Amino acid sequence: MESRSFALGLGGNLGDVRGTMKSCITILSEDQRISGLRISSLYRTPPWGGVQGGEFLNSAVSGMWLGTDIELLHLCQSIEGSFSVPVNKNGAARILDIDVLFLESGISSEELTLPHPGLIQRKFVLVPLCEVWVDAIPGLGETPSDFLKRAQDCSSIIFQGDLYSP
Repeated sequence: MESRSFALGLGGNLGDVRGTMKSCITILSEDQRISGLRISSLYRTPPWGGVQGGEFLNSAVSGMWLGTDIELLHLCQSIEGSFSVPVNKNGAARILDIDVLFLESGISSEELTLPHPGLIQRKFVLVPLCEVWVDAIPGLGETPSDFLKRAQDCSSIIFQGDLYSP
């Protein structure tokens, strides 16, 4: 099996989100199936789609994945679970939310839709993704920057610096 490019969207609006994201990045970087991990800056954004709680911190990561589509999904769910995040969030505030944005040559299944169906409409995903992925998004044929130029999402997105800055 060959490594394939992937990207994840990270977010949260409950508790120590920055600390939780740092822990999430550590877990991802220590997984032997992941290489070349790139981490975007943090952005403060309003909740989307009726999610409860206050503003979110959002980020994106990209890299290479050596495994199946479902193994990547299960890794993300396992990391969320380690922070007591329920699989079905039902609009609740989130300690951590990890979305598989895309996986090169990924195949949609009952468990996972690739690329992520809301990816091209959400500034809170596209802005950080532009920092870690400049090529065409696998399965969509255009770059995150291309989609960002056309995004109708008018919500504010405020740069919060590097994940590891104070």
